[in-house]
Amino acid sequence: MGNVSSMPNYMRKLLKTSGQGLDALTCAIAEVLNQPILVSTPTYETLSTTLLHPDLDSFQMVIEGERGDNETLFFCTLSTEALHLKGAGWAIAPNGRILGYLFVLYDEVKPDFEEFQAIIETALSLYSIHLQNKLELKQEKHKTKNAFFYDLLYGNLKRNEDIMTMGEVWGWDFHRPHTVLLLRVPDLESHSPDWHLMEVLQKTVDRTLINRYYKNPATTVNRNEVVVILPAESEKAFERKPEITSLIEGLSNQFKTTVSDYRIICGVGKTYAQPNDLFRSYQEAKVACEMGSLLEVEVPFFSDMGLERILYKHDLEDLKEYYYHVLGDLPEEDESEDNLVWLLESLVDNQFDMNKTAQVTFLHRNTLRYRLNKIEAILGRSLADINTRLDLAAAFKIRRLHKIHLLSRKGP
Repeated sequence: MGNVSSMPNYMRKLLKTSGQGLDALTCAIAEVLNQPILVSTPTYETLSTTLLHPDLDSFQMVIEGERGDNETLFFCTLSTEALHLKGAGWAIAPNGRILGYLFVLYDEVKPDFEEFQAIIETALSLYSIHLQNKLELKQEKHKTKNAFFYDLLYGNLKRNEDIMTMGEVWGWDFHRPHTVLLLRVPDLESHSPDWHLMEVLQKTVDRTLINRYYKNPATTVNRNEVVVILPAESEKAFERKPEITSLIEGLSNQFKTTVSDYRIICGVGKTYAQPNDLFRSYQEAKVACEMGSLLEVEVPFFSDMGLERILYKHDLEDLKEYYYHVLGDLPEEDESEDNLVWLLESLVDNQFDMNKTAQVTFLHRNTLRYRLNKIEAILGRSLADINTRLDLAAAFKIRRLHKIHLLSRKGP
């Protein structure tokens, strides 16, 4: 770093105040730059600011134009219900991991940030040290909590009394029934520079649950999943479906507003009265999440999955044999108007109702009847027979769950 006496005055000032804490450092930077300063978490919760306002505990950020990498300056608007602030932002990201953001706020005229570059770089280095220390303390605090979550969700805790006692430490009442909700960001890889978005999602979930239910939401991050253990009044899951659906849709919309490049898929397990059964709800939520993604169900409940549960877990080769036994004689020309597989699938989706099928396929009833007669002739089975209908419904569920139509008939 060189001789202390040769340092610029601003650097000596910042180094001196940095040892006095985060707020002292923020005030010193604001004084050096002669601009208001705000430092936030990756989820836009205010850690330190010189702009005192009761409505600035958290905010939303909208970036102007395109943002570069984590080392690039970006311009943005910070918004709350009462405030709209213009600012220049930098990610506080040592080793590529975003620990927070530094914002320099201004009025209509943008300051010359090239002139401030050396000051900003010094400030980012000092903030990195502070936020890294905070992160390590936080990780130590949550180590026990995360270990409890892991043991609970993977069935390592057998005694309900132990689970209830440990839950009380975190303010969770496991005397009540609970349901596991799973929110997954499927396109986010663990080595991605956007991995901090899992913390963004968890914070979004926590804030929503605090506003709706209680002060101590039971959530954890497991790889690219946020797992929620949601208390219920009873084991009758159908009573809460509209409420849980609304909750998840709201969370998904909030995440999309904040992060437009990623999507969320989800799954909901069954409700269990005993906490040592919650590992079942977690596994069910994972299966519902995967099946919902394949079947394009926005909020899939495991309790709604019927035949799909069996078909999803069954041996793939057996399922392929069954699928081609039921449908294999039908030609499948994907681009043709005479695609009989597509037409038959539409009939099954509409519960074998001729009128509905004619409407959605834009076919005249006589044309539809002619093609269905052709299908019956090829399959050698009557579409009015209940066993035929059950076989067809199962075959198309297999097709969707395992993408059979994309696989070779001779192997996966």
